[in-house]
Amino acid sequence: MKNFLTPGLILCLTLNVVACDLLPLETAAQQTCQEIAISRLKHPKSYDFVSVSEKIVEDNQKEVYLNFNAWNDFKVPFLHSISCRYQDTGENSEGELLAIKWNGRPIRQHELDDIRDSLK
Repeated sequence: MKNFLTPGLILCLTLNVVACDLLPLETAAQQTCQEIAISRLKHPKSYDFVSVSEKIVEDNQKEVYLNFNAWNDFKVPFLHSISCRYQDTGENSEGELLAIKWNGRPIRQHELDDIRDSLK
């Protein structure tokens, strides 16, 4: 019985881990927020997706919450988070970028302006 269950269990666990890495981000707002997060990292190749959620926070505003692991300066994986708030303008699918919080803190206004300019 043990010889039968062990290979099956290993196969199921392997498929589940591979399937989790293949899940795409659902919306353009989530993809844009991910691109912003990767561009702000010192080690962009260390980006490792954890979770994403999106919710409507105010009238025609939505907020994307993205959690991921990335290396710190000592190349140790560290949990990061970014939240991007968008105003629905009807012009494009993700809307106008209003604010970004990096690890729970709002980024500086000139950094936000630079990011907005790069998205246009």
